[in-house]
Parts: sequence; structure tokens; C-alpha cells
Amino acid sequence: SFSSNTSIPNVPGLSSDSNLLILSVQASLLRYGGCITFIMVYPTDIRSTLRDKKRLKKIPQKQPFSAHQLDLWCIFEDGSVSPAYSYDSNHTNERVSLLDCPLTEYGMSKLRPNQRKAETILVYVASTTSKDPIMKAEVSIPQIPTLLQNQPISLTLCTSPLHNKAKFLAQWIEFHRLVGITKFVIYNSTDISNELESVLAAYDKDFGLIDVVQWNFFSLRLKDGNSQRYFQVEAVHDCFLRFGDQSEWVGTIDLDEYLVPLSPYETISDFLMKEYRRRVIGSINLRSNFFCAKNASGLSENERDDSLLVVEKFTQRAQSRHKSGRQKYLYRPRFVQYLSIHQQVIGLSKVEPSESRIMLAHYASMDRFRKFPGCEENQYIEETAIRDKYASKIWEGLKRKHR
Repeated sequence: SFSSNTSIPNVPGLSSDSNLLILSVQASLLRYGGCITFIMVYPTDIRSTLRDKKRLKKIPQKQPFSAHQLDLWCIFEDGSVSPAYSYDSNHTNERVSLLDCPLTEYGMSKLRPNQRKAETILVYVASTTSKDPIMKAEVSIPQIPTLLQNQPISLTLCTSPLHNKAKFLAQWIEFHRLVGITKFVIYNSTDISNELESVLAAYDKDFGLIDVVQWNFFSLRLKDGNSQRYFQVEAVHDCFLRFGDQSEWVGTIDLDEYLVPLSPYETISDFLMKEYRRRVIGSINLRSNFFCAKNASGLSENERDDSLLVVEKFTQRAQSRHKSGRQKYLYRPRFVQYLSIHQQVIGLSKVEPSESRIMLAHYASMDRFRKFPGCEENQYIEETAIRDKYASKIWEGLKRKHR
């Protein structure tokens, strides 16, 4: 038994051999027929991510190695063992590493819906060379999978890691409630104001509507190489694995992105059910419809006015969907294995829906001006349909929540 060994590092953290920097670990019955998955910083990024000089000195010059060079295994709390399979993903410079350990019979018994008694399961990562554990994790057991409950189609919507932008959150939630989203997951990385707390307090009576994942690693003194993302690729996988057993569909989008169902559909769930319910596909690619600032040089006074909704500020749209890159996607967790920020990396087929059925409205909002493709002066068109249909209803929802 290793339970009495207090020197084994915990997740999140750096493994005792300094090769693995693990941010999160999740359990799933759907993934590969049942497994524990560790979400890790890409091996060549570990040095630049660690700001702790003492920890950096512990890493030999030739390290860290990729997990698939290490020949690892997982040891469950009952002593049962399974091999660990690794994958390093470097897709369009969006990097992440995953380590999958198939569930042993003991692990399967802990996760089976009719046998669940505990809320966590203890798992160790060990080297087959030294036989010693290099990491341990107390893994949360997920809720009963939706497919075992015979429930209607469901969609979980995760935010990208927040960067002190919670003031845009309430209107984003209210809009997506109007189009049928019933589960939101907030990845909170840097919000240190009372803004997020006040938003969550307004929704505290809506049981199960919002989950918050504290996605910050300040105690580990970690720094993402891209300060605008804050371990966003890792967060995409965490959302996928954490909520994949509960949801038929999952998506991760930013607060300046709105999923808009188009006629004849009133909700995203209706769109998914009618268009794709029984089709075996991995994901639906949604190319951005950019909504532009009126001036090519910066935001106007009206567009900076936070007393207006995002859908009220921006009513000029690029004439067509963006053709290459900048897309987001909705995916079926049971049919995908690895993701990037903008598309699935490995999984079953990807499809593109009709432009007349759904829109990913991408707004030139937030706190800084961004010049979107197709938003050059005299290139955009007037588009008020979203504002006209939803603005008053969003305000009604916000007023009810903040009485």
C-alpha cells in the first residue's frame, strides 16, 4: 500500500520524476469503454510553464520526456494494475498531452451506476522501471451517464477560461437559456472581483444550471506561454472528460460567441435532435459569423457602453461566414478522443451544418478592440435579427435575477 507515503505528489502538480506536469484527472465510462484520463502540459512546454526556480533545477537537462517514452502504468487503490497509454497532441500549435488508463474490474465496479457508494477513487501513476509511484490522484466519480438514463438529448456548454470578464457572463447565460441550454460550466481562472460571485448568487436557486470549475494554478506558480488562453487546450479536454458521461453533446465557447438557432428551430436542442440525433458523427463545425465594430479603427462610445447588451451594441455583420479557422464546434463525447480549441483532432467524422440552420455569432466585444476578417469599412451588412428577437427577453431574464 502507498497510502501512507506522503511524499508522492498529488494532482495537480509535477510528478516526482519531473516528467509529467498534470493539471487535471477525470474518470469516464464512455471513453474507451471506461478509463481514467490525466490531462497534462505538453512535455516541451513544462520548462516554460514552471516559474518556480527550485522545481526547474530538479529537471535534468534532457528531461522532461514524453509519457510514451516512460512506460507507465496505473495502480488502483485495491492494488489492481492497468497500462497507461499516452498521446501528445500538437495541432496548429495548440498543445496538450493525455494519459489514459483503462479501468480495471475494480475500477469498473466503482463507476457502475448500480454499485456506486464512494464519490472518489484513488489512483497512482507508476514507472515500470522503478515500480515506484510518481503521482497520485483522488479521482471524482462522474454522474450516471445520460445514455443509461434514457433522457432526451442534452447539451453542456463550457466557457473558455475567464479572464476577469464575468461582467459579460449573465447576459451570455440568459441568451443561451432562451435557446434551450440547460447546463453551463464556468471555467474560472483569473476572476478575482466580486462580479462572478454576484452572477452565481443570482442563479443559486436554479439547481444544477451552473457548475464552476476553479481553473487556476497559482499555488503551483504556473504560467501559460499564451497569457490570453490560460491552459485553454487543457480546459477543453477537462470539460469534455468531466461532463462527457452526462451529456450527449458538449461545446466550449467564449463569452463573445453566441449559438443562434435559425428557422425553423427555436432551440439548439431542437436543431441537434432533428438534424443529427441518430447520426454517428464526432462533431459539428461552426464557422464564425463576425459581428463588427462600426469603425475600422476602434470601438465607438456606444460600443463601449456596458449598460447595453452585446447583441444591442453590434448589429453589423461580415457578409459571409469565415472560411478558414476561427471556428468552434459541438461534439459527441462518445465519438471523439482528442480535441483542439477550434476543432476535434481525433474522432469520427466532422460535419458542417447548413448556414440557414444555425449561426455562431462572434462579437467584437469584451474589453479590447479586435478587427475581424470581413469587417473592413463598407464590407459588412446590417443584421438586427438577433437583437430584435432576443434583447428584450434577455433584459427580462436579467431583471428577474437581480431583483
